[in-house]
Amino acid sequence: MQAVVTGATGFLGKRLVQSLCREGVSVRCVVRRSSNVGGLRDFLGDDWRKVDVARTELTDFSACVDALSGADVVYHAAAGLTGSTSTLFLNTVIPTRVLMDAALEVEVRRFVLISSLGVYGTASLPSGSVLDESSPVEPEPHLRDPYTYSKVVQEQAAWEAWRERRLPLVVVRPGVIFGLERGVLSGRVGVQVGGRLIAMGGGQTLPYTFVENCADAIALAGMEPGLEGEVFNVIDDDPPTAARLLKMLRRAGRRPRTVRVPGALIGGFSGLYEWYHRYSRGQLPGVITRYRSASMWKKLRFTNEKARRQLRWRPEVAFDEAFRRSLQGPDGRQ
Repeated sequence: MQAVVTGATGFLGKRLVQSLCREGVSVRCVVRRSSNVGGLRDFLGDDWRKVDVARTELTDFSACVDALSGADVVYHAAAGLTGSTSTLFLNTVIPTRVLMDAALEVEVRRFVLISSLGVYGTASLPSGSVLDESSPVEPEPHLRDPYTYSKVVQEQAAWEAWRERRLPLVVVRPGVIFGLERGVLSGRVGVQVGGRLIAMGGGQTLPYTFVENCADAIALAGMEPGLEGEVFNVIDDDPPTAARLLKMLRRAGRRPRTVRVPGALIGGFSGLYEWYHRYSRGQLPGVITRYRSASMWKKLRFTNEKARRQLRWRPEVAFDEAFRRSLQGPDGRQ
């Protein structure tokens, strides 16, 4: 099998390349012309000989056609992570459209889009609901954040290509991906304001997936037959609560400066914060709103049953071990 991976030099992408190489897949890494692939080469070690590199920009249709020529499966992991709404649209949505056009041109048999669990519209879900692949997609992404907006619109473009042009699409929606280079704190725990972590609630389950577990699931999404038109949520088996995660960090000697907002007060606190942001004309950054709070810090239950059943995926690394690895230094010590 010949696979093409975009975003191959990134945090998730290089683990995906590694997972594919270990499955005996030939991998072509599509990277920007300016990308330094030295880190990927060092990470892969002996597996580097199974890889070739195509340098192109994902906005160049002809170059993408050349890069995808002969490919069976495309894994599209490249996306913008930070920036304004317009910047993320430019770095995420437009390249995806060009790449899908190229995939249709060369007639790949599978196009795997790595999306995000954040595309779900959780603000309307009752507390305690189970979030699965049938849950609604965010109807008002402009009320969330630029990243969520870009991923929702990216998916909309992909599903349009599936419906109207029969793109052989499979969508993977990972939860919060963590690991050595990214750590374990995320926006699902709270937000950083003025050098402090405002920890929101504590009882909410964190839909986390260790980067190596996630890469294995994504690799399977391109190899298992008969999955076109399917969506898979990727969350590890034993995700922690926010309170448990902070307790583990303290025990490990990592003590973030934290101000805790109890779960029962999140709504009122968020409304006050939102009002003061407007009243002060941005003296506090507009990172907390009632809508975002209802979307991010609600107590929900998460399931990976579909990925386990249809992808035959099993997270190999349990959370406690993944947590330990995420704190290791280059010498293997915490």
